[in-house]
Amino acid sequence: MSSRPSKNKSLSFEQATSRLEEIVARLDNPQTGLEETIALVAEGYELKRSCKRMLAEAELKIKQLETRQEDEPEAKPEAEAPAARRDLASQDDDHGFRLF
Repeated sequence: MSSRPSKNKSLSFEQATSRLEEIVARLDNPQTGLEETIALVAEGYELKRSCKRMLAEAELKIKQLETRQEDEPEAKPEAEAPAARRDLASQDDDHGFRLF
């Protein structure tokens, strides 16, 4: 039997989903015995809980980032625009004509 209850808690989301795929493949094998099937199902449920927790934490972090982003004042591009226009106005193109 292959049970990894203590290791599953330290797996990344990607590792956990990969392990779930391995478990499904083993469960699809008709040669897998009853005891191993029970152990694999138990591990699968643990991995499912772990993945759901990681997804909930990721969603919370994203919501916090969105809230932080919404709370920050936006940079005003108009403040930079006059300086940029002055720079362009002072430059000549290839024909010696001024842009502004």
